[in-house]
Amino acid sequence: MLKNNKEMIHPDHLFLIVWRYSIMEDHKLLLNLLVESNRSVRYAAICDMDGKILLSRHRPSEKNFLSLAETKKELQRAANAWKSRFELENKIGKGMYVVAAYEKIKRITIPLSKEYLLFISMDYKDGQSKGYLNVIDMNSIFSILDWEPTAP
Repeated sequence: MLKNNKEMIHPDHLFLIVWRYSIMEDHKLLLNLLVESNRSVRYAAICDMDGKILLSRHRPSEKNFLSLAETKKELQRAANAWKSRFELENKIGKGMYVVAAYEKIKRITIPLSKEYLLFISMDYKDGQSKGYLNVIDMNSIFSILDWEPTAP
């Protein structure tokens, strides 16, 4: 319906818009906290289960190793892998995170809910073994995620 050349929003739709906005604002804050609290975080993103990037934060001082198209493709693969993991959770429990370690970076995916994934790309710290996940990094990430509200 139109009124004074402005489209009216149904109250039910308005609630959904406000709810969606508040979740995205929380996720924006989450990304900022991750990047600001840990110097090894190069890039952080929230994507949906189709791998579509909803929000992202890139450390300006860092050069991207992958193009945006390559990053999107990697997120689609990660989202598909998490869909498979969700099918097994009644047998082996809920997935907590997945780490892929490369010579230059670590890539971590963490489900925020069945609808959203957190994706983090991290540098290796000086002197850190490149073959293993640094437990301190994961503890700092999970301490931030403890704050993060789960989307209904």
